[in-house]
Amino acid sequence: MTRARRDPQQHRSRETVDRILRAADEEVGERGVALSSTTRIAARAGLSVGALYRFFPDLDAIVGALAARYLEAATRAYADAVAQMASLDDLGPVLGELLRRAAALQLKHPGYYRLTEEVSPERVDSPAHVVREQLVDEFARALRGAGVTTPDPELREVLGLCIETVRHALARHPAGDPARDPLLAELQLMIAAYLAARLR
Repeated sequence: MTRARRDPQQHRSRETVDRILRAADEEVGERGVALSSTTRIAARAGLSVGALYRFFPDLDAIVGALAARYLEAATRAYADAVAQMASLDDLGPVLGELLRRAAALQLKHPGYYRLTEEVSPERVDSPAHVVREQLVDEFARALRGAGVTTPDPELREVLGLCIETVRHALARHPAGDPARDPLLAELQLMIAAYLAARLR
């Protein structure tokens, strides 16, 4: 994966990178990675292609930055919710809150969700692979703290399946889809039942 050319140090540089990534999220969200381009992203951001290249050498670097940006947002969004899980009795309410936050993140990061549909996070070459693995780590730590003793490989498999189920369902039901809210309610029941059966 190509990395960004430089980390923005000045306030104006950080604002420019943020504009580029917001434009990229919109562009990739609407067109997908394959049909997106640095030229189109630069135009959306109100920049020249040369200005974009000062921060990102190519589209791969932008896509990698979208994944990193999503991971930072998701880590912040989920942290206090998973901290509420003192025991497995807390699983239902915490799960409901995590699903609401996942749905809100999907609306703010449409490009990230679109790229996960094009290149599965299960693949190690996917920009989203690191995101999925770190979220599995975070949720596994919370469950261990709540007393779960399920062996680590099994626990990671269970959590990976739950994350992928939610991600895929949200990607298939974007904002405005009337099935979205009922789907979230069904997901909460389904995942809670699955976790109750698999965790010990």
